[in-house]
Amino acid sequence: MLTQHRGIPEWIKNKYSGRFKVLAEGKGSTNYLPDKARHWYQPDVILKSLNAPNDIRYIIEVECDPTRKAVVGACLLADCSIEEMRAAKAGLIFIIYSKNGKRQINNFKDKVKIIRRRLPNLSSIEVVTDEDFKQNKGLVIRATGKK
Repeated sequence: MLTQHRGIPEWIKNKYSGRFKVLAEGKGSTNYLPDKARHWYQPDVILKSLNAPNDIRYIIEVECDPTRKAVVGACLLADCSIEEMRAAKAGLIFIIYSKNGKRQINNFKDKVKIIRRRLPNLSSIEVVTDEDFKQNKGLVIRATGKK
């Protein structure tokens, strides 16, 4: 795993652990959705409510070199996992940090727009660069209430 890929989930954990229960992949920990027995999907970071630990607020994917098909596939897996868990709607965030990925970010956003209406269990889907995510540009992460 690339150092940058490992560093972003750790940064998220440090920043948001006071507002969410943060489950970040790495150092022997793995996220399983919808559950450990049926782990179709393993996102990089899951932000859960502090008060209701089964309430997933956001799913975050850290992408080193995403392809348009991978972005759409992750959207579908996230939506199906949330539906299977019968949980409240969760937001999905893709953090793009590679140079190649950043050059293609508008393509990824276009693919998300196409698939978005077919994903009723996701409250929002955002595609952002690592810099914009860290500076909260164009993205608001809320611990409670509407996302």
